[in-house]
Amino acid sequence: MALAHHFSEKAQLLAFVLQAGSEWDKNLLEALLNTWGPIRHLGKLFAFDKTPYYTPEMGEGLYRGVLSFEREIPPETIAEEKKLSNQFELDFSKSDNRKVNIDIGYMDLDKIVLPSFKRGPFKLYAGDGVWLDMLLTYCKGRFLPTAWAFNDFKEECYQHDLVIIREKYKKHAPGKPLEKII
Repeated sequence: MALAHHFSEKAQLLAFVLQAGSEWDKNLLEALLNTWGPIRHLGKLFAFDKTPYYTPEMGEGLYRGVLSFEREIPPETIAEEKKLSNQFELDFSKSDNRKVNIDIGYMDLDKIVLPSFKRGPFKLYAGDGVWLDMLLTYCKGRFLPTAWAFNDFKEECYQHDLVIIREKYKKHAPGKPLEKII
């Protein structure tokens, strides 16, 4: 009889958020807080102008930024968070066109993983229709994009915020008070 091995390290829950406008939408932040709990780090928004993919649905003037939540999760539960993020997009938009795109994911000390309902040549199947995409790896103080990462990840505009998120995650210990943004 084989012994079951359980992975015990929790991962930092984070989201790359695509929205209209160069300032964080306050209603969006409130909805995110109500869905996933307090935000630990709120990153800077950057112009999302490397691809017109979302323009027909979401319009012009799109910006993307990264944020992390106070919440940490077992990595094996990220598929549940992906389903929740898809429902969040529908609920927040309340119309045929999306107002926000949420790429929920997790960070551990070595990498950033984003789940997807779309298969791809570098994605690993996690079951229940969800594929995992490791987009960034951490090495020598920096997050390095994989060859298949989206263009904005390759330009490293999120680098500063991701390093801060990692430091906050790394310093967190059970019972230690967390810094909350909202």
